[in-house]
This record gives sequence, C-alpha cells and structure tokens, in this order.
Amino acid sequence: MNNKTKLKLLIALFIVMSFGLLAQAQNPGTLKSCEDFKSKVLKEGLVQTGKIKVPMLYNSKKIFKSEMSVFYWVKKGTDSTKVPILLIHGGPGGNSWRYYEAFKKQSYAGDIISIDNRNEGCSHVKDYNLSPVDTDYIKATSAAYEPFRNRNIVRDVEALRKKLYPDQPKRKWRVFGQSRGAAIAHMYLEMFPESLESIQTQGFAMLEERNIERYTYMRSRYNANGSNEFELKFPEAALVLKKAKNYFQEQKICLPMNLDMMNLPVEQRPTVCGALITDSISYKLSNYSRWGDISNSLLALKTADGELDTQKTLANFQNEINGNIYVQYMNYIMGTNGQDVGSPAPRNFDEVLSDGFITGALISEGRFVASAVYPAYLKMGYPSMKGSGDQLDFAKVKKFLVGYRSKYGKNFEFYLFSSIFDTIAGPEMYNYETKIFGNLVQFKILKNSGHEAWQTEPELQSILFR
Repeated sequence: MNNKTKLKLLIALFIVMSFGLLAQAQNPGTLKSCEDFKSKVLKEGLVQTGKIKVPMLYNSKKIFKSEMSVFYWVKKGTDSTKVPILLIHGGPGGNSWRYYEAFKKQSYAGDIISIDNRNEGCSHVKDYNLSPVDTDYIKATSAAYEPFRNRNIVRDVEALRKKLYPDQPKRKWRVFGQSRGAAIAHMYLEMFPESLESIQTQGFAMLEERNIERYTYMRSRYNANGSNEFELKFPEAALVLKKAKNYFQEQKICLPMNLDMMNLPVEQRPTVCGALITDSISYKLSNYSRWGDISNSLLALKTADGELDTQKTLANFQNEINGNIYVQYMNYIMGTNGQDVGSPAPRNFDEVLSDGFITGALISEGRFVASAVYPAYLKMGYPSMKGSGDQLDFAKVKKFLVGYRSKYGKNFEFYLFSSIFDTIAGPEMYNYETKIFGNLVQFKILKNSGHEAWQTEPELQSILFR
C-alpha cells in the first residue's frame, strides 16, 4: 500500500468517525422519553422490543459503511396464519408510542408491529434540534439529513420484515401509515409491492409535482378552514381568543420562543408578538376530537365576571409557544423537505401571506410559521433551505395495481382515508391521486375526525384489524 492510498484511507476513516460522532448526538429530552417508554413496555409485558441494524445509506459504495439501529416492538399474535400488521407513524418528531397505547390490548390474532422511524423516538441517532446560532454547524449537518428520507425508511421496514420472518421470505404484511407514514407506505407500495398484503393510509396523499411545491400553501388553507369550523362550533371560546388577540396587540406584548429547545437564556431568545401569539395553538386544530379541550382551556382564561384574566392568558400562551411543535421542529423541517416529511417547508410563504383566507383566519398555522417562526430562524443565522421533493412513481404503482387485478381477478386492497376536519391533509388533497388510480383504490372520507382519525374512527380500525 503506497503513501497516497494510506492517506486516502486515513481521510475516509476520519470522515466516518466524525460523521459517527455527529450521528450519535442525542437530544436529552427524546432520550429520556425513550427510556421511560421502554421501561413502561417492559413493566407491562404486552409486547416484545428489539433493534435492527441498518446502513445509514443503502447502496453506499464507501469502504467504511456507517450503521444505525432502528427500534421496533411486536405484539405477538396467537394465530400464525393471520397477516401481520405494520404500523408506520407520522412526523417529523413522531414515534410509535401512540400506536402502542392505542393498540396494546387490541384483540387482533396476528402480529402487530411498529417501528420508530430512523432519527425519531428510540431510533434517535442525531439531534432533531440543530442550534440555529451555529450557522456553520447547520450547513455542515444539513447535508447529513439524506439518510433520513422516506425511501431509506422503506428499506428499513423491508429489512425488518425479513428479520421477523426469516423462514418465510415471501411472508406478506398489511401496512398502515399515517401522515408522514402514509407517504412512506406509498413508497413501500412502489418499491416492494410483493411484500404487501394490502395498505391503508390516512392523513396524507401523494401529490403531482407542481403541488409538491405548493404543499405549504395548501396545508395553510386546510388549517385556516379548520379555524373557521372551530369558530362556528365554539363561539364562546372564539370570543375569548379574540379578546386575547386584541390584548396582545393593544399592549404590544411579545413572548420568547426557545427555538432550538436547548435552553437558550431568555434574553437571547427571539420573540413572537401581538396577534401572532394566539396562532401558537394552531397545531392543536389537527386533532378534531380534542377541539373541546381547546375550547375549555380558552374559557378558563375568563374571570368570574367574564373578562379576560390577563395573567392567566399570558401564562397559557407562553406554555403554548413552548410546546408548539412547529417551533420545536422547524429546523428539522427546513433541513429536510416538505413533501418528504409531510410538514411545512419555506417554499411559498409569500403566497401564504398574500392569501386573505389564510391571514384572515382567527387561528392560522401558515401565518404563525411564515411570520414568526421562520423569520426568527433566519435572523438567528439559520440558512434558507428548500430541498427537492421525492415524488411517487405513479406509473409504476398503477402498473402493479393493474397487473394484480389482471392476475387475481380482484383489486389489490389499497385504502386512502381522509377526514373532513383534517387541517394537514384535507379531502381535496387526494384529488390527484384518486384521479390517477381511479377504481384501483378505495377512497373513504371520514366524517367525524381530523388528522387523528386512526385513533377515533371505527370504520378505519375495523378494516385495518379485519
């Protein structure tokens, strides 16, 4: 081995070691939540847990291949002939733990399996929350998000299928994906259709290329529509919210945002001011079944004589800002891609802010993120990121669906579930996909739920656990 070759190997080793250190950095809050979850699961004894080693980048030609561990749990069934069910969670910043709480006592006789997508939950391999103060760090690490895109997660779950059923390499399973998980499930259908008995998705539809670029705008409109519905359904709570908005505006109040969730001193935190403060509850509109809770929390801000309790109001909205997921994960979102993670990307905030329907809503996610959170990140040195979409190969999926019907004389079971009150993926978001696939797909609009429909809709659960 000559000196030049040795030098190349040393450089490669240094890069791998450096990336490994970066990749293993962990968010203390997520790490603790993971340990709490694993302790709970162990104590209750209802599922088995494990980890599967996967490459950071599939098909990598590097000499030294970085690996990571993907966490999963299995609720073993009592009937090995029943089709296993895989549950893929949403995100970013999601995990499989809600599936565990919802289905740990589910009577389905087959296996129920779920994973924490790479970089999330107990598969947490690097910090969600890059420090927006350190621009060089962010620029260097943003390129490292590539391993965490949807298609890599698809390869993870396919590897898990082979690990769980090593003696049955052709064992198929039923896949359910919600929100970002719905996008991942679609990619699974494109990449490994022969591994699937059926798929059900809820809370996200795949878009044509021109609408991938406009998803932030579309989502902002869905949220504004949800705001209007909330105002009609809970007029007294809406009145309290209007009073709070007026109070924040008239008193020129600003509240701090701890953007990177790394405990910046209060004096160093950017602020959100005036009417925008009330938009901090916009993310809660996605859970239609909890709208009553939003109403109750707002009504609790009134004094005995019906006036606004300003001290309670200040404390309440500071808590909302501290807990708002778009504040916590905006840097993760901007570092990836809106279509890939199913979350707002800063592609078309100008269009968002020029739409009177969005800006005129009582509660507006688009207005909050575009006017408060995103500018704060830019001001603190976070670079503007746009990324590129990872579009579904509709033609390839349709070819499989047509071929399946021709071969078996029936449709492959492919369900798209939407919800009337979904403020992230409204029913019209499904127009393109349902047009492309036509009667090859079953499209169901659920009437009494929002983005959380998988938790609350009996029809969806009955089809999933049939």
